[in-house]
Amino acid sequence: MIVLSSFATPEAQIRILSLQGCTVSLIADDVGNPAKEFEELGPHMRFVHAPELDELLNEDPADSVEYQKSWEDGKDDPWLIFHTSGTTGHPKPITYTHKMMATPDIAASLTGIKESYMDQYAFKRWYTPIPLLHYVGMLMTLCMTGYINTTVVLGPSSPPTPKTIQQIIQYGRVEGAILPPILIDQLCSNSHGLSALRTLDYLQYVGAPLGKKSGTLLSQYVRLAPSIGSTEAGGYFIELRADHEDWDYVSFQPHAGAIFEHRNEELHELVFVRQPECAVQPIFLVYPDKLRFETNDLWIEHETRKGLWKIVGRTDDYVLLSTGEGLHASSLEPEFESLDFVKAALIGGHGRLRPVLILELIPDVEADMKSESWVKTFKATLTPHIEKVNSKCHPSVRLSPELILFADKGKPFERTIKGNVARAQSLKLYEQEMRRLPDSAR
Repeated sequence: MIVLSSFATPEAQIRILSLQGCTVSLIADDVGNPAKEFEELGPHMRFVHAPELDELLNEDPADSVEYQKSWEDGKDDPWLIFHTSGTTGHPKPITYTHKMMATPDIAASLTGIKESYMDQYAFKRWYTPIPLLHYVGMLMTLCMTGYINTTVVLGPSSPPTPKTIQQIIQYGRVEGAILPPILIDQLCSNSHGLSALRTLDYLQYVGAPLGKKSGTLLSQYVRLAPSIGSTEAGGYFIELRADHEDWDYVSFQPHAGAIFEHRNEELHELVFVRQPECAVQPIFLVYPDKLRFETNDLWIEHETRKGLWKIVGRTDDYVLLSTGEGLHASSLEPEFESLDFVKAALIGGHGRLRPVLILELIPDVEADMKSESWVKTFKATLTPHIEKVNSKCHPSVRLSPELILFADKGKPFERTIKGNVARAQSLKLYEQEMRRLPDSAR
């Protein structure tokens, strides 16, 4: 079964369904009629409406279905097909097998390892608003409950408000939660939300880094840790520590086969290396022919506590926002670089609510930037191009005229030997300017 993200554009969804040869679509009644949207797939696509919740939960005994295969016969059969981000039309389907589904069981059975996610999930009550169509939501709901006896507290189907999360934690007797940083920040902004989070034993943030302000408010009261991974590699097998100060740093379990390779300055890329003695390497079940897998995750090592690492960005062009969604910058930047007065364009904003567009202008135009009114007028000329770019994106990752920076002639973009813009180094030049921008523009 293919699990489609609602954040993927219709074009991205069609691409996934076509690649996998899907012929049946299971939809909820409130979705409406998707036939027009998916008409490109042809008349062979059949739409089946899913039963309502009351029907699924009725007390009538269901017909039993016996699974005929042994573990050896069925472990490599497909379980579910997830996909990587499709918010800007670049989805890649990833097939998870039954053996990959059993990764938590394998991890929990290991001896002689330090505390892991399995220790925190086992026999505990957990809540996450991450929907089941995402890898994290499905992992918690189907895998953790079945293999290590986690009790998952399910909230309403609509996106939760901070007040709703407070009530879920209270009345669901929740012991641990996995939340996007944006929700944690909202809860920490008022006394009731902060108090609710402080009643938890465990809190994991997923999708983006958590800000220092919220982390400081929570780390003395709750076991705080990042939940890091990817659709391809699964959840990273890390060691969990009770740490009130360096809660945003992690170390990896030996069975992960993780190494850090230097890229530039203090930045290192996380790489998984296939090793026979490593029991938790799901990435090599996705890519059985690979001996190593470069994650594109950029990390820095703790200055004094060697062996502790913090994720800070990506080597590629994917900009991960605080909502957990993101966009592939290189597919959008050419629209602005095609303009006569633009020398180069970069889209950044890792960990923010909205992406930031940074434009490096040609010298003649750069010299004219003398007043706020000029900048305002200049931004207005960009509106049609912003609208064109946004038409390719889901609303959650769209650009905003209020979130545009112009590169200072005293700080030109860094270039590679080939003359290309060095993305990570150039974005780092404008970290302070991006922090000063509002983070709620629509």
